[in-house]
Amino acid sequence: MLKHRYSTAYAVTLSLLICSPTWAQTADPATIEIKADETPAAPPEQTADKPTVVEKVRGYVEKSPLAQRGSSDGFYPRLGGLSTGSGLAGGGGYRRHFGSLYAELSGAVSTKVYLGVDAKVRWLQTSEEGFEIWTDFKYRDNTQDDFYALGLDSTTDSRADYGLRSNDIVVRSLGHVGPWFRVGTDVGYYTPDLRHGRNGQLPSIEQVYTDATAPGLDRQANFLHSSVFTEIDSRDVRGFPHRGGLYRVTYAFWNDRSFEEYDFRRFDIQGSQFVGLTSKDVVAVQLTLSYANNARGDRIPFFMLPYAGGGHSMRAFHEFRFRDENAGVFNAEFRHRVHKWAHVAGFLDMGKVAHDWQDINLENLKTGYGFGVRAGNDNRSFGRLDVGFGGGEGVRVFLKFSPSF
Repeated sequence: MLKHRYSTAYAVTLSLLICSPTWAQTADPATIEIKADETPAAPPEQTADKPTVVEKVRGYVEKSPLAQRGSSDGFYPRLGGLSTGSGLAGGGGYRRHFGSLYAELSGAVSTKVYLGVDAKVRWLQTSEEGFEIWTDFKYRDNTQDDFYALGLDSTTDSRADYGLRSNDIVVRSLGHVGPWFRVGTDVGYYTPDLRHGRNGQLPSIEQVYTDATAPGLDRQANFLHSSVFTEIDSRDVRGFPHRGGLYRVTYAFWNDRSFEEYDFRRFDIQGSQFVGLTSKDVVAVQLTLSYANNARGDRIPFFMLPYAGGGHSMRAFHEFRFRDENAGVFNAEFRHRVHKWAHVAGFLDMGKVAHDWQDINLENLKTGYGFGVRAGNDNRSFGRLDVGFGGGEGVRVFLKFSPSF
């Protein structure tokens, strides 16, 4: 119930801001037409010191702690940032610079009672565009993630839920080779703990599945993991890009340190491109490919498999709707700016999962489409509301505090 109230309040407020004549007006106040039964506006010299409603709202947002959270030390509010499917999340954090050392600690809880704690320390930064070394710690307590069986042919009738509590500590090195190009490595230790699902409307996973149909269900291994990645970011701005692209390639090794039964490798490719048609219209496309390959005789835990479906994937389907060892998703959006602080969008999503990587192709794709509203300016995205349908499984509504891509 609380989630629906938040979603409704967000949508209504944003709609009022967008549709309000005061919000949408961009003309000089001195040239606004005055109706016969209205009191004429004061001369410009008498109103010059009085900010308009638009200026007041804009000033409040730009000076709010949320907008300033990335640039100053001290306490700050936190919105979102938990695991996929957590629902609306909020909390707070504290960050501090100690010379070249930077430390940050934050926590959040969601409407579905997901918990998360993040601690970050940057030990070294040679320059603004130089070399960095970080330590990241992440604690997650997911209470009701969904599982629908493996493969593209799974049905909504097979839906069950599970809890997953985990810790992950990572040492990351990052090098800025140029203004657009970065390379890095990660080395970490991940400890998952599978738990009973807390969604009273669904069966818990152990009531429906076995370790054979949901690998890793009976016991969970601890993993030593490492990866290398490269990233090219030529976007003109980060909030609502009009041109450029973001391309990232990651190759990771996951080694089972408990039972030697779950060793696997994973290869992820993500590419986004943005094309400005006009100053207000943008076409954005994204392709995401994930390939996991287990060692001979080993398996991949079901909760670590690539997936398709959800607010950052295919928005006509539930989060984690399709899972298997390989996944591919394509997204396309047309975005139109209706105001400096608001965009509307229409989108098309398609994708699939498969046991064999050769089957990630254009055959038997799952598709969906929809529309959305985005709040933010060119440099920051504060939130979005997406409505997806066309997948044959009803209407899906996603409220997120991060861009779609």
